[in-house]
Amino acid sequence: MKRGILLGLLSLLLFIGSGNAQQKGNLLIAGGALNSDNKAVYEKMIELAGGADKAVFGIIPAASGAPVSSYESFKETLISYGVKPENIHLVNVAMLDDKSTEFADESKWAGNADDKRVARILKSCTAVWFTGGDQMRVLMTLTRADGSPTLVLQAVNELYGRGGMIGGSSAGAAIMGPVMIAGGSSSGAFGLSADTSATGPGGENSAGEPLLLSKGLNFFRFGIVDQHFNQRARLGRLCMAMALSNVKFTFGAGVDENTAMVYYSGENKIQAIGENGLTIINPGEAQINGTAPQLRITNMRISYLEHGDEMSLTDMHIKPAAHRLPINGNEEYELPAPPQSGLLETDAPGFRELATRYLANNKLLNKITSTGFNGTNGVRVVISKIPQSQAYVSKENNGQKKYTLHNYRLDFEPVKIEIVPIY
Repeated sequence: MKRGILLGLLSLLLFIGSGNAQQKGNLLIAGGALNSDNKAVYEKMIELAGGADKAVFGIIPAASGAPVSSYESFKETLISYGVKPENIHLVNVAMLDDKSTEFADESKWAGNADDKRVARILKSCTAVWFTGGDQMRVLMTLTRADGSPTLVLQAVNELYGRGGMIGGSSAGAAIMGPVMIAGGSSSGAFGLSADTSATGPGGENSAGEPLLLSKGLNFFRFGIVDQHFNQRARLGRLCMAMALSNVKFTFGAGVDENTAMVYYSGENKIQAIGENGLTIINPGEAQINGTAPQLRITNMRISYLEHGDEMSLTDMHIKPAAHRLPINGNEEYELPAPPQSGLLETDAPGFRELATRYLANNKLLNKITSTGFNGTNGVRVVISKIPQSQAYVSKENNGQKKYTLHNYRLDFEPVKIEIVPIY
C-alpha cells in the first residue's frame, strides 16, 4: 500500500443496521474539547432529549481510556444544566480499565454490548451520548466480528427510530457517518511528512500518520464526519477520505472544537451551534485523477457555517443566521497574499482565518494558496471565489466576527518542488 493511505482493515461496504431503520430523531455531533460552559450546545442537547425535566440520558464511554471518569464528568455537566441525576445512566461498555476506580476493572466490560441487561438500560432513554477517546474502540465493542450490530447498538438505533437524540464528541463524532476516519493527518494523507509513525489509541496523530478509513455506525447517513477540524488542520484528510472512499458521498462535514453540528431529521437540515464553525465539503462535481497520495482533486465545493447558520441537506441551500449581512461587493479588508501555511498544517493563519478574512472579506484576493511538501513532492491547495460564491458576516456582542461562506471552489494539485539557489 502506498505510504499515506491505509484503507481500513474492515470492509467499507459492510454497514450497520441504522441505515435501514427509520430515523425520526436528531443528532448532536460535537467536534471535541466541548467546554462545560458552552451553554448553547448543552441547552440544545437537553432540548432535543426532551427538556431538563424529562430527558433521560444513556452514556456510552466505550471510546474512553478512563470510562467511568468520562461518564462522571459528563453526568456532572448535565446535572449543572438541570437534568435529574436519576435520569443519567452509565451504559457499561468499555475496553480499558479506568485507573481511578480502585475496585473495578472496566476492561471486563468489553463484551457487555451483547448483554440484554445492559441493552435494556437504553429502553427508557430519550438520548444517548458517546464520549471522546478512540473511535475504533466504539466500533470494536458495539459491532460483532461479522460486522452486525450488538444488542446495545440495536437499542441505540431503536432510540433514534422513536425520536430520541444521539450525540457524541470527538471520537463520538467520528463514528456518526457510514464511513469513519479512524486515524491520520492531512500531511500523512498526502504523503507530505517523513514522520509516518502512528501513536497509540486515543493519542495525538503524528505529522505523517497515514489515513485510516473504516466503517462507521451510520447514524448520519449523508457522508463522512471529521472532528477537531480547524484546530488540527484536517481539511486535507477529510477531502482525501472522501476522494478515496469506496462509497461516494456528496457531503462531508468538519466540526471544530467546542462546536456542534445538529442534524434535524424531520427537516433534513443541519445547524451550526457553538464557539467555532463547520466546514462543509461537496465533491459532487469534483474531478479526481491519479493515485494516492498524489491525487489531483479539482472543483470540490466548500462552505463554512458558524453559530446559527443552517443548511438544507435536500438541496444544499444555506440559510445564514438572521443578523449576518452580505459581504460580496462590501469587502472590509485589503490584505496581500498570506503566508504559505494553515491549510495542511496547524501553522497560523489557519483555515478559518484564511478562508474568511483573507479570502471572503478581502478586496485584493480571489483565491488563497497553500503548498505543503516532502522533499520534491508536494501538493498545492487552492480555495477560490467563483461567481456562485456567497459570503456573510456579523459582528457579535463580544466584538468578534462570525462568517457564513457558501460555494467556494477547492482544488488539490500535486506539484514538484525545485529548490534553486539565489546566488
